[in-house]
Amino acid sequence: MDAVMLGDNTYEGARGGGGGDESSPKGLLTPDSEVSKEWSSSSSSSWKPVWYTGWHTGVLACATSAVVVLFINIGLTIYAAMNPRHKMEGGIGTLYEGSCGKSRAIGRWLHLGINALSTLLLSGSNYTQQCLAAPTRSEIDAMHSRRRWMDIGVPSVRNLFRIKPERTLLWIAIGLSSIPLHLLYAYITIPA
Repeated sequence: MDAVMLGDNTYEGARGGGGGDESSPKGLLTPDSEVSKEWSSSSSSSWKPVWYTGWHTGVLACATSAVVVLFINIGLTIYAAMNPRHKMEGGIGTLYEGSCGKSRAIGRWLHLGINALSTLLLSGSNYTQQCLAAPTRSEIDAMHSRRRWMDIGVPSVRNLFRIKPERTLLWIAIGLSSIPLHLLYAYITIPA
């Protein structure tokens, strides 16, 4: 049976001591002791669902921001297509016709908004890819038992060959969709 010694851990620098003395109370903390039972019952009362802790919260925030960007894109597309003031010819719409100064200002603000949305998507995708490629403790232990190593704490494509296939497929899907979306956003408005 494993046991942990409990005692006085005060530092007594004047006497040169580094721990408790012989007269300090000591006891054993075992899995069956009252202290450990009390601790285990108190820790179970603070249980949280997995999606509200650690990296799960970040991935959930990234997914939420991607959905918000999607709804903004759909809303603006419907607005531009249905608004009678905007002309559509050959699949290309005109948002504004008028003075060059106002056209440049509108284009500048549109590019700023589009770049903000695409940066939000790209950074969320990057964070999620890093979380997907990070090995779990059990994956690290499995690799160590086979005398292999994994990268920890750095973005690593090498880990993709050693983690669960579902996570690898999600990593690839996010990567394949992120780059075209960012390039599409870069050329969505063209001043004429």
